[in-house]
Amino acid sequence: MAFALRRTSDAARLALTVEHDAVAAPRKTPIDWTSFDRAAFDDATLDHAARAWATRAAQEFHSLALFTDLASKLQLLGAPLDWSGAFARMIADEVRHTDLCMKLCDALGRPASPAIDETQLERSSPGAARAHVREVVLAAFCIGETISGRMFKRALRAATVPLARDVVAAVVVDETFHGELGWELGALLMRDVERGERDALASRLPSLFAHYARLCCASRGLAWARSEPEDEPAPNFGTLTEAGYARAFFDGMEEDVVPGLVSIGLPEARAAYDALVTASPSRSG
Repeated sequence: MAFALRRTSDAARLALTVEHDAVAAPRKTPIDWTSFDRAAFDDATLDHAARAWATRAAQEFHSLALFTDLASKLQLLGAPLDWSGAFARMIADEVRHTDLCMKLCDALGRPASPAIDETQLERSSPGAARAHVREVVLAAFCIGETISGRMFKRALRAATVPLARDVVAAVVVDETFHGELGWELGALLMRDVERGERDALASRLPSLFAHYARLCCASRGLAWARSEPEDEPAPNFGTLTEAGYARAFFDGMEEDVVPGLVSIGLPEARAAYDALVTASPSRSG
């Protein structure tokens, strides 16, 4: 049985809704949804913005499912209680992000209904939970959240529509924390790691890098990403061009991800990234 993400009847009177609203509220500056007038924009502009934010809603909802699953595995492994507390915050953050993305789609007049694709959620086999947790933390946080934070910071700079800028700003606050915490967790999980598990994780780096390159529109290569415009033209609803997302990927990999992975015990990251760049097409179209 699938539930709707939002209740439509008597929602304002439900305790669940009151608690959700408390979690979903931005941590810093409140957002004035009533100030936005979609009549000031043509349909093509609204459609384009809504597609981008509906995609983000699905991505954030997927992260919510992933983080919730990961938190339960950490508890079964006997992780310290402060890890559970940190994950509780991150789960709440992903609720907030999904809600903000959906609300922005509502404001654009094009409601979004993100759904979980269960085939995209990695499952661990019995007895392999520790290795699975380590890989997911490195993939989802040290790579994914680190690059996501860069993308949202660039989207914040690009945004010219005040409502979209406020929504992006609310997400940036959380994404920055997720990346920082992910590196702390990654370093802790790599301490005293068994040689076989370490080697298995190192062997997964090329496929992980390629996966995130596809997600970040970076498959056309580094030269293309750095030769094309990064920001979409105004009015900008906090979106980048495909080259802009790709550039954030390459910059994040070179400046944060690869050096970070090397520092926590995965020197193979440098060769894996070099191979990705070399294999990417050099054409500019």
